[in-house]
Amino acid sequence: MTARASRAPRKGPRRRPLAAWAAAAALALLGALAFVGWYLVTPRRGRGVAVRVTVPAGASAAALTTLLWRARVIDRPWAFRPLLVLSGTHGRVRPGMVPLRDDLAPRAVLRALAYGGGLVRVTIPEGFTRFEIARRLGAMGVCDTEAFLASTESPEAVRRAGATAGGVAATVEGYLFPDTYDLPLGAPCDEVVERMTGVFHRRLDALRGRHPEGFARVAALAGDGGDPVRALVTLASIVEKETGLPDDRPHVASVFWNRLTRPDFRPRLLQSDPTVTYGCLAGPRADVPVACAAAPDGGVAPITAAMLDDPRNPWNTYRHEALPPTPVCNPGAAALEAVLAPTASDDLYFVARGDGRSVFAATLDAHRRNVREHLRRAPRGGPP
Repeated sequence: MTARASRAPRKGPRRRPLAAWAAAAALALLGALAFVGWYLVTPRRGRGVAVRVTVPAGASAAALTTLLWRARVIDRPWAFRPLLVLSGTHGRVRPGMVPLRDDLAPRAVLRALAYGGGLVRVTIPEGFTRFEIARRLGAMGVCDTEAFLASTESPEAVRRAGATAGGVAATVEGYLFPDTYDLPLGAPCDEVVERMTGVFHRRLDALRGRHPEGFARVAALAGDGGDPVRALVTLASIVEKETGLPDDRPHVASVFWNRLTRPDFRPRLLQSDPTVTYGCLAGPRADVPVACAAAPDGGVAPITAAMLDDPRNPWNTYRHEALPPTPVCNPGAAALEAVLAPTASDDLYFVARGDGRSVFAATLDAHRRNVREHLRRAPRGGPP
C-alpha cells in the first residue's frame, strides 16, 4: 500500500481583526471627506460664460441636479446631488431664474441657489486697483469695503493666489482678474477674493500655453530666486495704467522692456506716474510713510514734484530702479499678453498726444521734440 503524504489539517476561514476593519473604514471615510472638500472648492473648467438657469416650482433634488448638469454649470452630478440635500440648500431654493456661470465651484453654485435672486452682476474694469474694487463691491452690497481690503491682505489669500512682494507686505493686488462676476449680496469677502484670483490663474495658464518664449523672457527678468509671475503681472499692471488705447499696449510694453534690459540705458528707471500714485494708496496701509496728499474721493491728489522725488515711496519708479515691489493695479489679459509679446522696437520714451494714443521715441532729443509738439497742440486750459 503506497504511503500518502500527510496533509496539514484544513484551517477554518481567517477572520480579519475588528481593528483592521475599523482602520479601513476610517481611511475610506477620510478619503471621501477629502474628495468632498476638493470637489466643493474646485471651480469647473468652464470659459467664464454666464448661464441663466430657471428653476421650476417644486423641483426635486434629482431634477435640479440634472438641470444644472445639462446647463454645464456642474460636473459630477452624482456628487452634487447629495451635497444639495445634505447642505439643506434644496429646501431653500426658490423657483425662478438664477444667474450662474460655467466656471463656478460647487460651493459657489450652492450659495447662489440658496440666495436665489440675491445675486448682482459686477463688472471690474481692467486697471482697477484693489481699492477701487473694494469701493465698487461695497457700493453694490456684495461685501464691506474695508473687509474686502483686509481679505486682499490676508496671508491665506496671498498664499492661495501665489502672490509675492519685494520688500513690502504682499497682497493679491494684480491677481484679482478684471471680469464680469455674478456675486451674492453679502458674500464672504474671502470667497470673492478666491473667485477672482482663481479666474486669474486660469487665464494665466492659457497665456502660458500660447507664449512659452515670453514666459522664459519674464523668468530671466525675474532672475534666480525671483518670482516670474509677479514680474509679469507687475510689468503688465504698469502697461495697463500707461495705455490709452488697446493698440498701443505692445508698443508701450516694448518701451518698458527696453528700459529694463538695454545695457546702454542707465539708470533703469521706468519713470511711470501710476507707480507713484499707487504707492500713495498702498503705503499708508503698509505703514510706509509717503509724501502724498489724499483726494476728497478717497483717492490720491494730483502728482507733485515732492511725490516724484520721494525716496520713501518704494513704488516710486522715478527714484527706484527696475520694477516696483508689487503690481500697481489688476491688468487684463491684453496687457499680460502685451508684456509676453511686445512690439519689436528701440524706443525708450513715449508721451500721450491727447487723443488716447502715444507718440514714441528712441532718443531723449526726439522725445523732447514730441513733448513740445504735444504741448503746442494741447487745448488751452488742458492738462500739461
